[in-house]
Order: sequence, then structure tokens, then C-alpha cells
Amino acid sequence: MDETSTPDTPTPEESAFDDLVSDAPESESPAAESESPAPASKNHLTLILLGVIVVLLIAVVVVLVAGGNGSETPTASNTGNTNTSTTTTGTMGGAATETPFDPATATEVAADMTPEQHVEAYFDAVVAGDYAAAYELLPASKKESYGSLDAFTAQLEGYGITGYNIDSATEEGDEAEVLATATMAGGDFQYLWTFVKVDDVWLVKARTLPGMAQ
Repeated sequence: MDETSTPDTPTPEESAFDDLVSDAPESESPAAESESPAPASKNHLTLILLGVIVVLLIAVVVVLVAGGNGSETPTASNTGNTNTSTTTTGTMGGAATETPFDPATATEVAADMTPEQHVEAYFDAVVAGDYAAAYELLPASKKESYGSLDAFTAQLEGYGITGYNIDSATEEGDEAEVLATATMAGGDFQYLWTFVKVDDVWLVKARTLPGMAQ
């Protein structure tokens, strides 16, 4: 007789093995690719931008400060010859300039005249309207400040000088001063004329306005 086949019944050991296999954890999937680095924080970028702006502002301030410090005009100095001085003219009678007194080019007082008479001759010419004669009697520094006879004439005509008075005249050794007041439409103005004698010749050193910025 043929033996009837029966299905294989797992042994207790096989059942236990199957249970272990079924309970085993599934294999983990391969590790995920490493994440890309996180971007720099917004706060960090903000600090960098603020630092750049501060540096630029400092640079602008430095440029502005450096540009505002212009060089100053040097002040004329008085050196050398004792007969040389710096004369600064006022607004009346010519533009303000500084011209050193040079005896070699100074206006001379006529041999037959005193410093006081020289000043009188100047104002007589101005009152008479003879501006060419008056211009030649000015100190060299004043001629230079006016620039030309035409400029001198235009200014004197504007003043309208109608008279004058010699207030004082003094001589001390080789120096002399004559103070005169001119009468004009805008009021009276004093002029101080100074002279210096060189080799027995009186030279017109300067003409200024006492009491006004020179």
C-alpha cells in the first residue's frame, strides 16, 4: 500500500526560527545624503553691511575735513633795509594791498618844498580837478593800489572833495608826518601822510587813514 503523504509540519525549532525572523527589524535605508550647509544668518549679514557703511561714512568725513583746510595766505614780513616798511592801504583811496616801501622807486618831494607843502599841493590839485597832477604826488604804494590814473580820477570824482585843512605837521630828524582833513559830500576824512629823508631828499613813504582798518 502506498503511504499517504502528509504536509510537513514545522517542528517546534523551525517555528521558533520563523518567529525570530519575522520579529527582526527591517534593514534601515542608506543614510540620507548630508544636508547642505545652512546659509549665513540674516543678522550676521546685517552686521557686515553696517560695518561697511560705517567705514564709508568715516572716509567721507575725512575727505571733507581734509578739503576744508585750505592753505592760508602768508603775511608779508618786514625785513632788510631799515627804511623799508610794509604799507597797507585802506578802502578809501584805493584797494587794500601790501606794498613794501622802496626808496629807489618812492615819490620824491620837490627840492624847494617841505612835506607839508607837498600835501598842500596834492589837495590843491584835487580841489581844482587836476587829478593828473595829484596822482603824481601820491606815494608809490597808493599809485600801485589805484592801478591807473583813470581809476584814481573816477574814485576822486566820486568823493567830491571841496576843501581841506592841514591839522598838524611834524618833523623829527629824518622822519615827518602831516595830518590833513579833506572835506567832501559824504563827510570829512583824515589822511596821515608820512615821509622819510634819504640822502637829504624827502620821500613820500605812505598815506593812510587814521582810525580805520589799514
